[in-house]
Amino acid sequence: MKSRFSKIAVLHSGLSDGERYDEYRKIKRGEVDLVIGARSSVFAPLSNIGIIIIDEAHTDSFKQDVMPRYDAIKVAQERCKYHSCPLILGSATPTLDMYARSSKGLYKLLLLTKRAGKAIMPKITICDMAHEEKVLDTVFSKTLKNKIEEKISLGEQIILLQNRRGYSSTVMCKECGYIMKCPNCDISLTYHKTKELMRCHYCGYATKKIDVCPSCHEKSIRELGTGTEKIEEEIKRLFPSARVIRMDLDTTSRKGSHEKIITSFANHEYDILLGTQMIAKGLDFPKVTLVGVLNADTSLFIPSYKSNENTYELLSQVSGRSGRSNKQGEVIIQTFNPDHYAITYASTNNYLKFYEEEMKNRLLGKYPPFFYLSQVIIKSKDYDVLSKEVNKIKNILEGRLPDKIIIGPTTAVPFKINNICRFNIFLKYKQENDLKSVLKELIDHYKGNNKIKIEVSFNPFNI
Repeated sequence: MKSRFSKIAVLHSGLSDGERYDEYRKIKRGEVDLVIGARSSVFAPLSNIGIIIIDEAHTDSFKQDVMPRYDAIKVAQERCKYHSCPLILGSATPTLDMYARSSKGLYKLLLLTKRAGKAIMPKITICDMAHEEKVLDTVFSKTLKNKIEEKISLGEQIILLQNRRGYSSTVMCKECGYIMKCPNCDISLTYHKTKELMRCHYCGYATKKIDVCPSCHEKSIRELGTGTEKIEEEIKRLFPSARVIRMDLDTTSRKGSHEKIITSFANHEYDILLGTQMIAKGLDFPKVTLVGVLNADTSLFIPSYKSNENTYELLSQVSGRSGRSNKQGEVIIQTFNPDHYAITYASTNNYLKFYEEEMKNRLLGKYPPFFYLSQVIIKSKDYDVLSKEVNKIKNILEGRLPDKIIIGPTTAVPFKINNICRFNIFLKYKQENDLKSVLKELIDHYKGNNKIKIEVSFNPFNI
């Protein structure tokens, strides 16, 4: 970017307070023409905006669900109205809501039908893990293992996606079924082998891994599930000559580590890049000719109306990392659900067919983009108080909003985070009418209540 533009400011969470303040002052003084950054950069104090471009606009990360809550795309829309300038939402896999709006003429649709540099689309193979021959004691199929060996022998690079970090998803006693859970959250602890720790990915609680079950006192603790840390270990065992680097939240927590991993892989200091969904989009490595998705089902059965869409998006995006130069790439998708339309349409790069199929299901379920969706989150440390109050809140909403479909209350997933219990009430509706005023009254009513807290999320991503 600096080769084309000289007056640039960069804003992201990796900057120190002093660095962020320096960038902010440069923008405020009018010393820059271009601001690049994460979602918070939408608030950059530019006085004469000519265009706002939001790349990878389909991602959930543009909506912040903690205080201060905001949707960066909606903020960008308002700033563009104020400055009378265009807003460009870029994505290889636009959300169903975005595409539906463009089909109705609310957004102007611009199609890019060819890959950058005239690169050929990769060849995508679905590997049915129910019938595929597997490598002994590993998640790798014979097909993927052979392809990895082939690419390494040719001096090419590989990206492997395993959308779960840690060594294993949890540990369990094989005798009595005891599972180590976080004492603060209603979630099992994830085992991280490098530090011999069991860690909660919600509140950060950590404790040493145990060998003896505290329930039945047998030495029968075993690891369940497979995370990126364990896959890294398996890669080193199966491909001892391969140079592998892992990219997930654990390896990118230090300042500069994210950029360091990307730079070293781009310089071909490593043969295999293993990571979670953070490696799925926005990366351009000319020597990557193979992408392997180790378990395409991970996101498919998350209890969310967007699970199919998220799966299609993730598979399409990570597939796009393969063959970005002058050689056609390959993608191998390992799955136990080879006939699911989110997977089959991703394998043929057929967004329109997926869109049509998914829109039928959204209409039947009365979900966006056919209905608006809002979420009322009720929280308390006292479960007894909370369980009584949530029903009162539902009755209030039913009485004040008779034209809305009200679902719940239901326990949130996970139910408890940091010793705070959570219930959800969902509202589906065609017209907003007096929804916001009713919800504001509800929030104001509980402001002075030190036992109950109310939060509202419009168009929630995580439900």
